[in-house]
Amino acid sequence: MVNLRNFDLNLLVIFRAIMSRGSIAGAADEVGLSPSAVSHALGRLRVMLNDELFFRTADGVEPTKRAVDLNADIERGLGFISTAISQQHLFVPADAERVFTIQVADYVSGFLLPRLVRRLQAEAPRVSIDILPFSISQEGVWDRVDMQVRLTPGRLQPQTVRSQRLLAEEVVVLMRPDHPRAGAPMTAELYAELPHVKLSQSATGTTVIEDALLARGLRRHLPMTVASWFDIPDIVANSDLIAIAPRRLLSLDPRLEHLISAPLPLEEVVFSFDLCWDLRTEREPGQKWLRSVIADIFKTVGEP
Repeated sequence: MVNLRNFDLNLLVIFRAIMSRGSIAGAADEVGLSPSAVSHALGRLRVMLNDELFFRTADGVEPTKRAVDLNADIERGLGFISTAISQQHLFVPADAERVFTIQVADYVSGFLLPRLVRRLQAEAPRVSIDILPFSISQEGVWDRVDMQVRLTPGRLQPQTVRSQRLLAEEVVVLMRPDHPRAGAPMTAELYAELPHVKLSQSATGTTVIEDALLARGLRRHLPMTVASWFDIPDIVANSDLIAIAPRRLLSLDPRLEHLISAPLPLEEVVFSFDLCWDLRTEREPGQKWLRSVIADIFKTVGEP
């Protein structure tokens, strides 16, 4: 075991800066030291960890395998320390001036965001929310995003992050009332045969429908794919295309009142929505408050 009394934890901050910036000069700019001071600190860290850690390249530095392996644990450890220190600064919603960044699944954004705005206006008027799409790269996403409200296809909750189940819902098939096949029993074969409008994979992050059909030797007909759920109800109402949605959405989107629905004939497919966050921010007061607000809003699903 390393004797922490003889280990300068500031060296880990410098290590993280070199990893994130990919150069000595960039790290020096981030931590407010000279490049020579950062190089000297790296030399001390190399001795303590018995590894070269970074090799110089024409573009900066490249981490060794040991550095890559260490990085996740160092990030997590520094996050815990930062969170522990921040606990002494209580988060007071009414006084807070802060921007939270969230990714929200397209299916529930229309339900969540108007209600979230009303809660913020009443409880935290100087708190702002920045919504990012799920189409952004998920590499290093927790360095850019405070939390996610995401679609999890199935009944199992995400394993790689902290999560709270907000909603688990049956999936239904939607079509216009005078659709040519409106009176036919909805079977897996009919569902695959009918033309669909679907949300893009970048919006849903899943291929669960395709996987369920493939297991039955079927493939659905997809003449149209759109980036946003907002477009789908009007497309279904004015064409022979069908779509799917969580059953609870029927009471949340008034445009669906004029469509008919039938249970999706793929019994294993369930739409679950989870609130997810990074382990490093588990106890951060502001994030804990916002997570509780979002969870409270989802408890009102189905209410006017």
